[in-house]
Amino acid sequence: MLFWFAVAVLAAAVTYTVTRPLMQSPVRLADEAQADLEVYKDQLTEIDADAARGVISASEAEAARTEVSRRVLRRPVDARTSQNPVTASSLVKPIYLATSLALPLASLALYMTFGAPGLPGVPLNERLAAPVKTNLPEDLIAKVEARLREHPEDGKGWDVIAPVYLAGGRFADAAEAYASAMKFLGESPPRLQGFANARIRAENGIVPEDARKALQTLLAGNPKLREPRVWLALAKEQDGKLAEAAADYRALIAEAPEGAVWRAPLQERLDKISGAGEPASPVEKAPDAASAAAVQAMKPEDRQAFIGRMVDGLADKLKANANDKEGWLKLIRSYQMLGRTDDAVKALASAKAGLSGDAAALRDVEDLAKQLGIGG
Repeated sequence: MLFWFAVAVLAAAVTYTVTRPLMQSPVRLADEAQADLEVYKDQLTEIDADAARGVISASEAEAARTEVSRRVLRRPVDARTSQNPVTASSLVKPIYLATSLALPLASLALYMTFGAPGLPGVPLNERLAAPVKTNLPEDLIAKVEARLREHPEDGKGWDVIAPVYLAGGRFADAAEAYASAMKFLGESPPRLQGFANARIRAENGIVPEDARKALQTLLAGNPKLREPRVWLALAKEQDGKLAEAAADYRALIAEAPEGAVWRAPLQERLDKISGAGEPASPVEKAPDAASAAAVQAMKPEDRQAFIGRMVDGLADKLKANANDKEGWLKLIRSYQMLGRTDDAVKALASAKAGLSGDAAALRDVEDLAKQLGIGG
């Protein structure tokens, strides 16, 4: 606090120093002018006395009087000095003196009223204990997290923070928060959809089993929901159930209104699995009806292992026939969809080596790598 008073005193001193030249008293000006006139009068009196005694001639006396008169005329006399110098002085000096003191004092008073002099830094725990209106977003998240660490059974807290995690890209945390919210508050369409979205994004687009169950629960309550149907169609595609996935895609496209932004991506997926483009399945080819039924009857982990074996079989075939462009494209795509990114990168390098003599095939492989975001 003492520092701010010192600043105010310094500001007053500077203001007074700057304005002091403006505070020269008109009375002083008047006194100086009057003194000069008295001197000139004495000079004229002496000239007259010298002329009377005969010390100077009449012409010399006249010339001396003229010179004194010229000096009087050259003397700048401010009109204010002939009016009321006492009144002028009484107004000017108090104004400048008051200005020198009032400006810094008024500034200090305003700062003391609306500012916060000497406010110390506030630690995180004190900020978290502050009213909500004073918190930053990250402080609010930290406050909820601290509350949930002490009370993990607080379903409302999990329900509040789950969409915040999802929007912030913390997908694994969001999935856990949605699961906790459903554990304590029960399932609801927003929680089920949020959980599925978080799990799928946490798996880089692969639809895991727990997300599928959440989506199926959503559809059981409302079979017309579009988003769960899209994700489940993609899950079928990832499982190699291409016929079922294609049927789901066709139904969704048929229901799409004109100009729907999601219609084109669905058509692209349909074209890929229908033969118009490269199959997006992680298997070398779609199984026949009997094989498909057997695969569908497997447990999820068994089905995933079966698909992995098929992909590894394709890799073995390409070792014997390295110039099979279609095989390399399928293998790279399959590895990526299974989450085996390292294997996809290795397959890309092997494909470039095996297809080194085919410029067109190399372009197709490199285009696929760019689409999948692998290989730099």
